[in-house]
Amino acid sequence: MPPDLQALSFQTGSIFTPGAPINEKDLFAGRSEQVEKIIDAVSQRGCHAILYGERGVGKTSLSNMISAFLANRLSFVISRTNCDISDSYSSLWAKALKDIEASKRQPQLGFPSRQAVPLTAPAYEALTPDSVRRALQDLSTMASLIVIFDEFDRIKNTEVITAMADTIKALSDNSVNATILLIGVADSVNELIREHQSIERALVQIPMPRMSDHEIRTIIDKGLARLT
Repeated sequence: MPPDLQALSFQTGSIFTPGAPINEKDLFAGRSEQVEKIIDAVSQRGCHAILYGERGVGKTSLSNMISAFLANRLSFVISRTNCDISDSYSSLWAKALKDIEASKRQPQLGFPSRQAVPLTAPAYEALTPDSVRRALQDLSTMASLIVIFDEFDRIKNTEVITAMADTIKALSDNSVNATILLIGVADSVNELIREHQSIERALVQIPMPRMSDHEIRTIIDKGLARLT
């Protein structure tokens, strides 16, 4: 293969990434309804969201774009946690809270110089919906928080699912400036969080269908425009 074609092939592979989520806004296309619903949830205190659909439809790519879509709208910090089958409620929130704590050392991400009192290491080992609510309440005085739990469908422990629903209710009831976004493979909300009826008023349900032909063509056109 000639060198110029090799270079073009390499560039094509870096732009079109079917094996990995999109993480550049310029290469993202469509999903305007889902984007608007997530922004609405983030902008309203006490409101949270759950994004669901079949595997490979772009749920993670959409969540990767949240910071770009919210740019210049508000001061915020995003924590992103990938769930696995071994996770407990405490381990999920330990990962999320440590991300937020780390962000406090990076003022450019949204935190001013004032620092909240961090949770101690032992406190991470026995987290409850109330202790998480208190921690987020303290941290959210400095910036709006968006806490994403991706692959939530991998959580099979019903106690963990119930505790997450209780957390959403506690955050909503106390109008904490933090939004939880649950993402998972499912045909319905009930498959991801069976206790959702008790938090229905606080939970924006966002189904993610397969991309339309128009959206797919738009992604191709944007990618081709980047090739030189």
